[in-house]
Amino acid sequence: MGQRLVLPYLRKLDVNVEDIYLTNRLSNEISLPNFMESYFSSKYLPYLEYHVADHCNLNCRGCEHYSGLVKKPHFTDLKKFTKDFERLHEFIDDLGMIRILGGEPLLNPDINEYIKLSRRLYPQTIIHIVTNAILLPKMPEKFFETLREYHAAISISFYPPLESKMPAIKKLLEEKHVPFLISPLNKNFTVKQTLKRHNYPLEIFLQCVQANCHNLYDGKIAACFLPFTTKYFNSYYGKDLPEDGALDLYDETLTTEKLKAHLLMPFERCRYCTPPVNIAWSTIKNPSPITDWIND
Repeated sequence: MGQRLVLPYLRKLDVNVEDIYLTNRLSNEISLPNFMESYFSSKYLPYLEYHVADHCNLNCRGCEHYSGLVKKPHFTDLKKFTKDFERLHEFIDDLGMIRILGGEPLLNPDINEYIKLSRRLYPQTIIHIVTNAILLPKMPEKFFETLREYHAAISISFYPPLESKMPAIKKLLEEKHVPFLISPLNKNFTVKQTLKRHNYPLEIFLQCVQANCHNLYDGKIAACFLPFTTKYFNSYYGKDLPEDGALDLYDETLTTEKLKAHLLMPFERCRYCTPPVNIAWSTIKNPSPITDWIND
């Protein structure tokens, strides 16, 4: 997991990525050629996330997944996603961490199947289900059984509406013997989207934590989720922010080297991101003014 943050740090220090090597977690060999591989040839990726629902039951103002702007419920198709995930596995056979999110992932009735799929393809990875916890008390026992059996954890994004309920939720997870993390109480969000195109995408990319939130979505992979979620902003407000930046996993010329090189490069959508500005946490109103989402 630490490699997710170390790599951009080294790049900001002008370390050549071709001089960066990763240890091979899946190898039993300790000789140098097998134990370490160059970043580009290594089939290991420190981090991956994917949506199982684009919509949410909380709809936070400034959510960069634009979940509050999703007009109709949208679930990931399990059958297609299974094919896409298996395709990714051809190029990336080990992941440090998988985070299953949305939107709100617990809205998806197939959530158990996504947990099982992740563990089948990546037996050594850390699996977290990222939730606002509102639905946790209503989840069936089978969900908690799946978490235990497939060694997956709950990662709670703690927002003000859950402040009074969090002790009971924590007690529930302890009683279910499910590992969990709870973020600090999020009383602020950050906004860093702009409608004004700038000319320093690489600088923004190297400073952006989310540029390392590799996202798998609809047969494509991107450095972050914005190539996949910007469509909701554009549709809601009639804008035309770029929706580029995703790599087609079914490109016949694709290799591990091409995939990993792609994830290191800024794209046109990065020209509409800026350094973050804090805003007080709140849910959106209907309709939501565009100022809920942009830093202009």
